[in-house]
Amino acid sequence: MRNPLLRLEGVTKRYGGVTALADVNFECSLGTIHAVVGENGAGKSSLMKVIAGVIRPDEGRIYVDDTPVRFASPSDATRYGISCIFQELSLLPDLSVSDNISIINPPKRFGFINRQRQWKRAREILHELGCTDIHPSDRAKDLPLSRQQMVEIAKALNRKSRLIILDEATSALTARDVDQLYRIIRQLRDRGLAILYISHRMHEIAALADICSVFRNGKHIETFPMAGKKTAEIVPLMIGREVAQAFPPKLTHAAGISSGGDPEKISFGSRSEVPALEVRNLHWEKVLNDVSVSVKKSEIVGLGGLDGQGQSEFLLALFGVLRLVEGELLINGAPRSIAHPNQAKAVGVGMALIPEDRKTQGLLLPMSVRDNLVLAAASDLSNRGVIDPRRERAAIDEAVRRLQIKVNDLDAPVRTLSGGNQQKVVIGKWLMRAPRILLLNDPMRGIDVGTKQEVYRLIRDLADAGIAILFYSTDYEELIKMCDRVVVCYGGKLIRELKGEELNEHNLITASLNISGESVRSEASTTVREAGNPRQSKQQAFQRFWRQNAGPFTALFVFAVMFFLFSVRQQNGLSTNVLTSVSNKAVVLALVAMGQTLVILTGGFDLSAGMIMTMACCLASVVLNGSPGQLALGALSVLGSGLVAGAINAAIVVFGRIQPIIVTLATGAVYFGVALWLRPSPGGEVSEDLSNALTYDLAGIPTTLLLLAGVWLFVWWPFRSSVVGRTCYALGSADSAAYMSGLAIGRSRFAAYSLAGVLAAAGGLLLALISLSGEASASQGGLYTLNSIAAVAIGGTSLFGGSGGMIGSILGALVLRTISDLLFVFNAPALWQPLFQGFILLGAVCAGGLRVLRRKNQLDVFL
Repeated sequence: MRNPLLRLEGVTKRYGGVTALADVNFECSLGTIHAVVGENGAGKSSLMKVIAGVIRPDEGRIYVDDTPVRFASPSDATRYGISCIFQELSLLPDLSVSDNISIINPPKRFGFINRQRQWKRAREILHELGCTDIHPSDRAKDLPLSRQQMVEIAKALNRKSRLIILDEATSALTARDVDQLYRIIRQLRDRGLAILYISHRMHEIAALADICSVFRNGKHIETFPMAGKKTAEIVPLMIGREVAQAFPPKLTHAAGISSGGDPEKISFGSRSEVPALEVRNLHWEKVLNDVSVSVKKSEIVGLGGLDGQGQSEFLLALFGVLRLVEGELLINGAPRSIAHPNQAKAVGVGMALIPEDRKTQGLLLPMSVRDNLVLAAASDLSNRGVIDPRRERAAIDEAVRRLQIKVNDLDAPVRTLSGGNQQKVVIGKWLMRAPRILLLNDPMRGIDVGTKQEVYRLIRDLADAGIAILFYSTDYEELIKMCDRVVVCYGGKLIRELKGEELNEHNLITASLNISGESVRSEASTTVREAGNPRQSKQQAFQRFWRQNAGPFTALFVFAVMFFLFSVRQQNGLSTNVLTSVSNKAVVLALVAMGQTLVILTGGFDLSAGMIMTMACCLASVVLNGSPGQLALGALSVLGSGLVAGAINAAIVVFGRIQPIIVTLATGAVYFGVALWLRPSPGGEVSEDLSNALTYDLAGIPTTLLLLAGVWLFVWWPFRSSVVGRTCYALGSADSAAYMSGLAIGRSRFAAYSLAGVLAAAGGLLLALISLSGEASASQGGLYTLNSIAAVAIGGTSLFGGSGGMIGSILGALVLRTISDLLFVFNAPALWQPLFQGFILLGAVCAGGLRVLRRKNQLDVFL
């Protein structure tokens, strides 16, 4: 028996009155694949989170190499060589694939991230996994779920871990990717790594595991070598009872289905009954091409094929999520147009969609179980817009009873339920509306074997009751055993229909790969995908570049047009004095906007930015005079005041865990009070020599423009290329995923707010040099705060955080300043300036919002 790498003794974890882990003793050794099985709610995920440092046990001890350890965060576990791939992926959606893979330990050069080596390393790992279709420069959010899961696995491989925890690692993978993952896992074991493997797919456990541990109700039941147990013996240990047949029997009658293609080649079944759902020649962008299918009452129709062939988009198109969908849709023979989910769930249609990702698309996690259950049926349970408590209670009780949802408190947040019970809540939410057409998008992902059987039985019962069901699954066995017919998707088309004896694994794989039966064996074992042709590669590279830089280029175009109009109106041409004047005004706003960018990238807003600038301007009017040494000390004190103000903001946000908007709104009032104390009335003495040196020109180029370029080069570029800078992007992209990845999120947020304060103070310093005085003006401070946010939005930085940069914000500031100059030379009324700025800001925010909604398939879709 090998000495264990990891050992847990008496570990207990409680959540209120619920015991997730009860006095657990557990160990795993190097060079083994150790499976952990159990129903949802058995304690597996809690066990993994304790080992990965995500949560701390209430009792017990953890040993690594017989040394007691305490994990306060995932970064602590990472230092001991422990990596975890959670069922709910911890990718950072706005970051590139290469950034995600090297998020913890990026290659460095001179202390900065070496992006070339990082890109090359990501490419090597992706090739090792057989994922040559994933480009290291792709953003994680642009990949389908199966590809994101492979990136998550690549991230773990890059960490050089000793223990890798895989929690439902194959739940979103295609059959081809699963085979490749099996090979990688066995190679890692043979290298001497320890693998903790959690899965509800028992055939995976049988194929991979050396050792298996069973958990039930938060307790460790038994650990044994897999060679000595059969699946039929393990399952009763998991659920505490004997298991009935896994899949319910199919209906004996032959319901009809039709699918797009040549009618001479595809059997359409009985045509005597009007289909409950019929789709004709559906198109959407380049993803769905001439899709035709019909489903009759009491029929379960499967959507097969490799992941990413248009199955999910097809279901979303039917439910009214996607825009600009072409084709014909008939409900019970009557033509219908569904442009929104509200129309899909209307009484005349009766359609329901169980989405692919229950946590982001099916549930409102902070809300209660009760609220989530009645979300879709609220209008049916209300009387003149007011929900009837009696009808609501009866409907909820019926849903809980019918679906056997295990919940102690209906008012508890739905996120506290196990994955299987969360999925039951999603299903129950829609069953309250008594749908006639049910769309299932891989509904069994991450559900334990006991819950799966309950849901299988429920789906068959719903079909027996007359509901027409479209069922997409990445599990071939589910399609074969549950569906009356399966239509196979390839390249956005339905290429083959399988039914009766034809519906078997061999034919399903053959059709999914769109190859002949003779070559299926060799093709199925080939995991490397061919790269696209050079023309497609160039188009994809351009698309990646444009997605990342559309904002700055749009802002540059707008600025160029405005500046051209401004220059045309200059009677004496663009003199150096005119350019210098324009530059001075724009650079002050640009410096404040650069600081605002840092905060927004982390997912916050700094409403004190303008007040820090005002405070710094007033302080500069007091200390910025005298000898050169005094001027240097004065400038440092002004910048230092910004650093202190930013650090105060950061300390309250990080340690107090208060929303940044609330914190900075309050501290902004304090900083304005300091400005009033320093300069009760406008005035002051500022060194004219220093002002002339910094606010005029150098060889015809405005000095302030050179200063701005220097700030970008010596402040922003090093920050962006540092680990702290990348962590700021990670925070705005997904703060929980950043934490789960083991990043130092508190330190990075502190750095962002502190540096933002310094940049705002630099803007105040420059403003004092331009005006040769200081003024405590609340209106001026507020205007600079709002304009800094506007500049960030105009420059293409997402106001949700995680993407963008300072070049766009600088261009946004130039656009805003040029508006006022342009209106002045055209003799426009003063009222027009805020109107134009408001419209431009609104347009920028709306454009960003539309990009987010399109990316997320609109957040209200599944309500």
